[in-house]
Amino acid sequence: LGEHSDTIHVIGSPDLDIMLSPTLPSLEEAKSRYEITFDKYLIAIFHPVTTDLVASAKAAEQFVSALISSKQNYIVIHPNNDTGFEQIISEYTKLSEYSKRFRQFESLRFEHFLVLLKNASGIVGNSSAGIREAPLYGIPSIDVGDRQRGRHDSASISQVPAQAKEIVAAIQRAKQQGQTNSEQEFGDGKSTERFNHFQIHS
Repeated sequence: LGEHSDTIHVIGSPDLDIMLSPTLPSLEEAKSRYEITFDKYLIAIFHPVTTDLVASAKAAEQFVSALISSKQNYIVIHPNNDTGFEQIISEYTKLSEYSKRFRQFESLRFEHFLVLLKNASGIVGNSSAGIREAPLYGIPSIDVGDRQRGRHDSASISQVPAQAKEIVAAIQRAKQQGQTNSEQEFGDGKSTERFNHFQIHS
């Protein structure tokens, strides 16, 4: 972009500072706030793929079928409001028959979401949280479909097609795998410290 190399400083992503902050709420506080009673759980987040709404709707159907078939507990966070989100919400109505295993939320406070993610058995869906945040905590991530294709990959991320059997198998593998080493591809929690250092010495 024409910038001089000596004026460019890689400090890491500031949101990772929050992820590694010692002031995050406790797991007990997060579970109490959102009335989550189960101890073992995965986080499920599925967004529409606006470039192919027909395929996106079919993928949502397969995704929900997999969640139900897996017989695991889930914290389900609703999709963003991109075109096609209605089909996903419609599929989520099927989860009401299994209310003891599913807690659904339109959104969560970021700090509480981080705590719940950090203590999850895994995250499944097609959210960027499975690509950016989960690897920092070493949490297994099941990336479903093509929405995140071409983005960062790591040993903790399993990429699977939007097919129920494939998703269920990946969930089982993730639970067996458990937590892995933290991957600090996007930062190490010290971006603010580095930013302040360069500000002072510039």
